[in-house]
Amino acid sequence: MDLHFGNDKYITPPGTIVQSLPHPFLNTGNGIELALFQEHRYAFFFWNKWTKDILAKKKHSDLPCLVTIDWHQDLAWPTQTQKDWLNELDTSSNKDVSLYAWANLSHINDEQIIAAAYLNLIGNIYVHCKQGTTNRWKDQVFEDKFGNKHRVKRFHDYDNLERYLLSSTENHVYFDIDLDFFTINNPLNGVGKDFSYMKKKEVIEMFKIERPVISWIFQRLQGFTIAIEPEHTGGLLKANRFLNIIDRLYFDPCLFSNCAWQWKKNTNWKHLRH
Repeated sequence: MDLHFGNDKYITPPGTIVQSLPHPFLNTGNGIELALFQEHRYAFFFWNKWTKDILAKKKHSDLPCLVTIDWHQDLAWPTQTQKDWLNELDTSSNKDVSLYAWANLSHINDEQIIAAAYLNLIGNIYVHCKQGTTNRWKDQVFEDKFGNKHRVKRFHDYDNLERYLLSSTENHVYFDIDLDFFTINNPLNGVGKDFSYMKKKEVIEMFKIERPVISWIFQRLQGFTIAIEPEHTGGLLKANRFLNIIDRLYFDPCLFSNCAWQWKKNTNWKHLRH
């Protein structure tokens, strides 16, 4: 069966949805996008799309680093076969990148970050996560297909991530959240017999815009990805509960509340409304 696609410009991976937003801090006329999806590997598509746009419009020369908050590390190194596939990928085609993210990236959603680094779509990588043995917390350097080096740093402690980023020289950021981070006991990940969760006030304290690291990220924001992954979060209702916390924390009205004829009813950053 041959597949026929319409306008390549509007193709995205299945089940993804995108919210256009003004920049949360910079009044430059350049907005950003938030992409929401169930499968975390689809972030690869959006990092490619946004980086291609940055380079085409010559917005800046340095690639955005990635700051990702996730239960898992999601840092599987590509095999030679996977490198060969990536070398053949036409990154100018939304169709091809969508199909690649859907079919060729691992369905356990742990390859998207280093695949993006291999193609030099992202800069350095900063991961705050809960997964990892002692040896898996060590810093690493990944060399991409062009010979560029990408620093890979893992942080078990959020305060350490905050201190490091606030003292770094990074100028641009892709911010990435996997909602399974908000689980504490997670039997699907081998921890505990039943799911348990962070308290709402803990999530708000961690992600509120007044938090120095969140303010730092948003000042440099170039794109925002959120993975729902309900099977890793104890079900769709649980995942949506945490999505709702993030939504209410940052946006007014809620995400995807677009009304073309009344701009005040369009989704915007809450801190820009008040």
